[in-house]
Amino acid sequence: MKHDFLDHHRAGDSPVHKADPRLKVIMMVLYILVVVAIPYSAKHYFMYLTVIPVVLALASGVSFFHFLSKLSKIYPMIFLITFLLPFFPGGNGVGYHWGFLKIYEPGLQKFLMINIKSILAMFMSIVLTTTTDFSMLLKGMEKLKVPRVMIIILSFMYRFIFLLIDETERMLMAFQSRYIRLPVFTRLKMLARQIGVLFIRTYERGERVYQAMDARGFSGEIYTIGELEWKFSDSMVLAVFLIFLCIPFLV
Repeated sequence: MKHDFLDHHRAGDSPVHKADPRLKVIMMVLYILVVVAIPYSAKHYFMYLTVIPVVLALASGVSFFHFLSKLSKIYPMIFLITFLLPFFPGGNGVGYHWGFLKIYEPGLQKFLMINIKSILAMFMSIVLTTTTDFSMLLKGMEKLKVPRVMIIILSFMYRFIFLLIDETERMLMAFQSRYIRLPVFTRLKMLARQIGVLFIRTYERGERVYQAMDARGFSGEIYTIGELEWKFSDSMVLAVFLIFLCIPFLV
């Protein structure tokens, strides 16, 4: 594979790498559900829940900064969606003044909750998906009876990311070889046209890939070299994880 920036840490000998993909999916879903369920009044539990992905990240043997770099690429989208919430009043909340700025407590609470929960959920997802081969992850989802349509969409998305990058690189190389210096406005016009051409090319490529797979009898089932085998150790890890995850609700 030419582009390996998505899962080049999938191969490893750590316990996190060797864990069954089904176990990772279950842990990720349960963790996200617990994080989402915690109210603002129990916000001190977020520090406790941060320990879980941090421990998994350290146990994986992958650089901790690698996970943070991936998180830093996704988080800005959440921040851009929510950064205006503190400036809108909601209910009878108290307002804080800093010069001409006025921040309302209900909006600030929503901002903090959405951002903290998003960071924890994304960090857990990044740790587990980075240490899992994507085909094995899809196989694990298939074993967990995830709807086949979702698995097919994910598999096609993963494949077309690389095709889209290849098409973009070829178009940029052709553009740079023909137009060395252009005004900014002209470059923006050319970029807009390239986006349209890129959409048409990817659509046509998708049709060809679909026809090729349909001709070979693809039915949506994921085939892998090795079969998944749920072990007793996986059950023990899941039990310990559930106990650790439920402690905030039991205290």
